[in-house]
Amino acid sequence: MLLTLSDLQVQYRSDVSLLRVQWRAPHQRMTRFQEGMNAVAYLLELGVVHTAILDLRHLPNISLDDQYWIATNWLPRISVPALQQVGVVLPSSNLYNQLVVESLIHISRHFMHYDIQFFGAAAEALDWSVGSQQPDLQLALESEWAAYTPGPLPH
Repeated sequence: MLLTLSDLQVQYRSDVSLLRVQWRAPHQRMTRFQEGMNAVAYLLELGVVHTAILDLRHLPNISLDDQYWIATNWLPRISVPALQQVGVVLPSSNLYNQLVVESLIHISRHFMHYDIQFFGAAAEALDWSVGSQQPDLQLALESEWAAYTPGPLPH
């Protein structure tokens, strides 16, 4: 199942308890960032997601206000018992967001019980989460994602 939540494209696959999220705003403003991330937190709080992939490659630089909100509100909400692993996709070209994400994980590690892995591409994260056991499923997820994409991503 694919859907759009604010400026996020979301894919959910119940048979493998996978939630994939990607920032897809047509602009470089993060006016709906918290709204979209609250929707993702709600889905995680339902307790049916074991693996989440957060694709942040196209996310603009995370402001100090958003960093504070993530650390104090969002990360505690997503530390639900069902969540076992999180793949974070970050571009090597945005060192600022890489450092922000690593810092947020470091200061919030005391309540994070899930495994976190970093990737440079969504395909790598999908392979880590489902591809090694079910390569056909990975292809199906990638095909469904590509078919839903409304157009080119912002650069």
